[in-house]
Amino acid sequence: MTNEVWIIEAPGKKRYLEETLKLLGRDAFVVFTKGHLYRFPLREKGKKSSPIIDKNFNDFGREPLDSNILHRIREVVKLCPNVMVATDADQEGDVIAWDVACLIRDIAPNPSRIPLKGMDSDSVLEALSAKGPVKRSAAVPGRTRRIIDILIGSAYSNTGIRVGRIGTALLGMVASEQPTTNFMRLSAPSSDGRSPWIAQCPIKSPITESIAKEIVGLSLPVLDPVETLDRTFKPQHMGEIMIEAAETLGLSPSETAKAMQASYEAGKLSYPRSSSKGISRAAAVKMKSILAKAGKRANPDLLDTKTEKDVHDSPHPLGAVNLSLDPTKMSAEEGVRLLIARGIARAGMKHKYQRAKGEIVEKFLLSKGIPIKAAKYVGSLEWTRDLGSTIPGKKRWQKSEVYKRRSDAVLLETALKHNLGKPSTWGTHVEAFLKLGLVNSDLALTERGKEWLSRSPVELLDPEFSARIEEACDYVDQDIFKVRGKTPWQASAERIVKSLPPAITDRIIGAISGIPAKPEPDYREMVDNLPSTLTPEEMELLAERTGPDAIMATSNVQPFLPEFPYDEGTIPDYEISH
Repeated sequence: MTNEVWIIEAPGKKRYLEETLKLLGRDAFVVFTKGHLYRFPLREKGKKSSPIIDKNFNDFGREPLDSNILHRIREVVKLCPNVMVATDADQEGDVIAWDVACLIRDIAPNPSRIPLKGMDSDSVLEALSAKGPVKRSAAVPGRTRRIIDILIGSAYSNTGIRVGRIGTALLGMVASEQPTTNFMRLSAPSSDGRSPWIAQCPIKSPITESIAKEIVGLSLPVLDPVETLDRTFKPQHMGEIMIEAAETLGLSPSETAKAMQASYEAGKLSYPRSSSKGISRAAAVKMKSILAKAGKRANPDLLDTKTEKDVHDSPHPLGAVNLSLDPTKMSAEEGVRLLIARGIARAGMKHKYQRAKGEIVEKFLLSKGIPIKAAKYVGSLEWTRDLGSTIPGKKRWQKSEVYKRRSDAVLLETALKHNLGKPSTWGTHVEAFLKLGLVNSDLALTERGKEWLSRSPVELLDPEFSARIEEACDYVDQDIFKVRGKTPWQASAERIVKSLPPAITDRIIGAISGIPAKPEPDYREMVDNLPSTLTPEEMELLAERTGPDAIMATSNVQPFLPEFPYDEGTIPDYEISH
């Protein structure tokens, strides 16, 4: 019988993981963190928040989200010190893993890190094969990003507007690119009587709403094919799935994220928060049944393999999916899962499509009195049609129309072009921005939006600038581990802040210069004094695994404290309080 405690993030994963571990012959006790262990204090309405980052860039202001969760983890580990920290295999999971390791360092100084990507047996076995120590270096990007974002927000908190690395970049992006939710789709007949030629575009200069309605009302001329080409698609990443779910199922990005997470926790979907557009060979083999239902032309060998930079596969279903069902008549979880399966089937096929010349359309529109710029623009659009097998979920016969897209889908699509944010925050940033009232339902700036734009730091309005900060947070320079008296995320945050434009650097330094250096609180003693969270049955179960002397055997364990610089797999006390 194994002596294992598995620490995971989401409560919903507990039952499914326990079942999977039993199938694998591992009789483990599973406890959850409920996401991050710590939060920064929420700002009270109308009040200025107290400082939470000091002049040494230490984020000392973190406090427990739920003290009972911390207490329960320590209780369980005291009884069973063989610990597997099985948080998600992403940057947030790495931060949580390090926080867990620090929380239990006095009773279990050498926990194992299991980078979990799914609840099914194959995913758990893959994670077990990657087992290693909990690495402090892995937590650096996530902790650094959080410090930088708080510093930027707090440095400008007294300006009367909300300033943030992502939110302000979204404002600048809307102002410069002027995205719109109004679109025009045009359908022109084909000379061979087969499916029509389709072109579509946003309704923005040189196309006005009145011009679009006039064009849509015309019977466009017959077009001839000029070339036949092969087309391939890639599997979708989480952002693209959110966009498709918004426009097909009417789900907000956060609703789609919630649906994907629920399927993931139920063992029906691979890791959802992925920015990859490729699938490993092993995952492609699992897709054979889905591709088989898509027809003879579907081939798993056509699926793009993920790059070396990709930690995760593109999200893909686990288990059977019926591609013939209507996703709009299913639950959110199953509807999104079906859309993902259709995307995989689409990526597993070679598609034939044809192009037609738009000059004929341009001449036709000019003859009907359409302004020259608008006619030229419509003629320059890509006029295409799909041939052969229909792409799953794709309508080949469509009519000309003016239609409206969801504002959250359009804004997310634009943000993705600029690499703003991470998969875990794509949806929340977009939805938070839309709630501020800076844009109307068509994504045009409101008066409030124009005011905020004029008062926002120019550098932060540039989405490329935000993306560069994101990239800098991801870069883990080995020199940051050599800075005495500072954690690597403190050193990393300081390096990034001092590389920013002088106006922003001076603003941030000025905001924290008067805050004395403070240690990050150690909540272990406090939570140990809380009432027990374990039921008698749980205590008996744990006692059966470890024996009645387990607590005594581990109570005097001390973590290894090597001389500086130290190995990244160890957990020195002076990282917690310095």
